[in-house]
Amino acid sequence: MKYPTSRSPGALCEVVQLVWSQASSFVRVRLTAVLMLVIVASILTALAPVALKLVIDAFTRQARGAFVSPVLLLTAFVLAQFLARVADEIRGLIHARVERRMFRMLSERLFAHLMQLPLRFHLGRQTGAVGQTLEQGLQGYRMILYHLVFTLLPVTAQLGTVVLVLAGLARPAFLGLFCAAVACYALVFAYGAATISRAARSASAAHVAAHAAITDGILNYETVKLFTAEAVVQARVGEALSRTEAEWTAFYRRYTWSGLRAATVFSVFLAATVLCAAREVEARRMTVGDFVLINTYMLQIIGPVEMLGYAMQAFSQGIAMMERMMALLRETQEPQYRRHSAHPSGPGALEFQGVSLSYRVGRSVLRGMSLDVPAGRTLGVVGASGSGKSTLVRLLVRLLEPDGGRILLDGVPIAELPLATLRQAIAVVPQDTVLFDDTIAYNIAFGRSGASRREVEHAAMLAHLHEFIMSLPDGYETRVGERGVRLSGGERQRVAIARAALKRPRVFVFDEATSSLDTHTEREILGNLREIARATTTLVIAHRLSTVADAHEIAVLDSGTVVERGTHEELLVRGGHYAALWAAQKQGTAAQATQGVTA
Repeated sequence: MKYPTSRSPGALCEVVQLVWSQASSFVRVRLTAVLMLVIVASILTALAPVALKLVIDAFTRQARGAFVSPVLLLTAFVLAQFLARVADEIRGLIHARVERRMFRMLSERLFAHLMQLPLRFHLGRQTGAVGQTLEQGLQGYRMILYHLVFTLLPVTAQLGTVVLVLAGLARPAFLGLFCAAVACYALVFAYGAATISRAARSASAAHVAAHAAITDGILNYETVKLFTAEAVVQARVGEALSRTEAEWTAFYRRYTWSGLRAATVFSVFLAATVLCAAREVEARRMTVGDFVLINTYMLQIIGPVEMLGYAMQAFSQGIAMMERMMALLRETQEPQYRRHSAHPSGPGALEFQGVSLSYRVGRSVLRGMSLDVPAGRTLGVVGASGSGKSTLVRLLVRLLEPDGGRILLDGVPIAELPLATLRQAIAVVPQDTVLFDDTIAYNIAFGRSGASRREVEHAAMLAHLHEFIMSLPDGYETRVGERGVRLSGGERQRVAIARAALKRPRVFVFDEATSSLDTHTEREILGNLREIARATTTLVIAHRLSTVADAHEIAVLDSGTVVERGTHEELLVRGGHYAALWAAQKQGTAAQATQGVTA
């Protein structure tokens, strides 16, 4: 996927719109309060030097005999400083609550969106890269929100106040110097923001790639150990981290050069302002208070203007970090609902009508395949690897959409069903059961939201798992480990069967559910499958033909089409594809048995 190369103004508006659209009333009220405090604090900060100027002028006139008490002015100066600091502290507290609430809401939205993306998206992504994209995007959002509240808005308010004060002094030369300084700073930081944005984008991409390499190595740790490939994986990760280091070094180098250019602008305009103000005081065209006011503004505003420049650079960095996340948010979700969606109820009859699918151009997986499964019957689907067996499952639950043809459930095209309705009607027991790092009870109850403990235990009994669970010290509260690694393959399959049974579906789908098990465990699991699927429409995808020998009918796939169909005995008598597969598997089984005896 090609990520967009958005530029700061439009991208910044997009980020602000995203934040505001996701904000609850809690966030919006407090964010508005933060903005008001920002404006108040900034105006008070900008007006404080005016009070100081009046104090100095009062002292100067007092020395010449024109007594004006400066107490009130001093009080105003101190009070302005105090109130500005109080407003800053309150702003920080309110902002913290707003920021954390928004972080939670955006995280929830991003995760929900990611879960709604179609299978094609996930097949083309690395888990580590997606996770790091979300993490960097949220970090970029926090950076943008912080500088928006604590830099951009207060500095803008201060600059506006200072311009008004200088205009009121009727000193066009100093107003011109001030505006020229701001303009030069804007040019310097605009150039810096452009170069820093490019560097930040490259550094962000390198960082994501490095995190993906690390995650990939951790997820495949067992394979790494089996092949003593620690050094190979370490070298791969080290190379990715080296690229990340180089890109971040280039980023900070550009950041430093931008700071040096800003420092030069600051020195030049500060010198010009001081010299010009000193000459005006010597010529008695300005008071000492005016001198202090102008130079205080120059010193006071240059800092915030620099902060504003750095904030723009931070915006560029934050936007670069958010670009991939925003691209994820623009990914099209699965179609959850259709207009006039049907909600049928029936025994679970399935029909595939001329279904075609290609994963990519030139690689057709299914070619106009037609297949039906009568309600309450069991159909076995067999074929060589790559014949399209498992693709049927993904199409049936709409993890993939067909290029042509349609699939019907009880006579209704599944494309017209809400996804939730369709997937609640179908229970899938996959070949590789991946469990959550939680308890056995949680993993079984995952089959149906709101299931009671009694229902969970009943499902475990159907899968002949209850006695094993009760033999464990923690029973149903036993944690299974990440991806279920603390359970054996057969135990994980039984958990998957219990989870499917708890769902009470109209259609059961067993996708090579016993292919990775030994013969003894396979017989036990097959017994469990027949028991829970009795009188329910069942589709059994199998590589081992013994798995489907007792099915009502068997369909043989080859190159994405159905080439044979019949019972086990009928297909053997025909002597076609199925008979050849059966003979080959029998011969392989006999050879393995002979090798075992010899050993």
